[in-house]
Amino acid sequence: MTRIPPVDPKSSSPQAAAALELIDAAWESEWRLARVLANSPNLLTAFAAYWQGIQTSSLERDEREVVAMEMARRNGCHYCVPAHTMLSREAGIPDPEIARIFDGEAAENSRHCLIQRATQRLAESTGKLTDEELADFRDGGLSDENLLDIIGEIAHCTISNFTNRLAQTEPDDFLKAVEPARKAVDNE
Repeated sequence: MTRIPPVDPKSSSPQAAAALELIDAAWESEWRLARVLANSPNLLTAFAAYWQGIQTSSLERDEREVVAMEMARRNGCHYCVPAHTMLSREAGIPDPEIARIFDGEAAENSRHCLIQRATQRLAESTGKLTDEELADFRDGGLSDENLLDIIGEIAHCTISNFTNRLAQTEPDDFLKAVEPARKAVDNE
């Protein structure tokens, strides 16, 4: 049961209604997460602007999804796992790769694997990589901008993962219909 109810845009503050309109347009549909965030109009406004900003990061869409999948797995977010399964598929990531990431295994795509490892280490160390780790990620092909943009994605995911876990946000019907990647792979 949802512990923090979604806000109805019709009865929300003008600030929350404007932020919901912005995020609904960007996400091309209504997501319950946004309506839960609307309980704090300031957070929703900041989240919507932040999300818009990171869409033009140095990371490609599929690479941002690798970060999001890793964070959803790490944080045990019941809402974000199906959300990022769906969004990863839309970004062109095949089900076996999605399943590996959600199973905590290394991604097969070398760039995805590098981003996954960087995400893990940045999250585990709260950004305090050793000089050797930083050199290894740079040598592997991640620029300083890429590393900072991974931190940006971690921040975005932390807000959504923690909100969903606190609120026990009920997944939207379209997320309930998302077949888990592992099941899709096992049925092949």
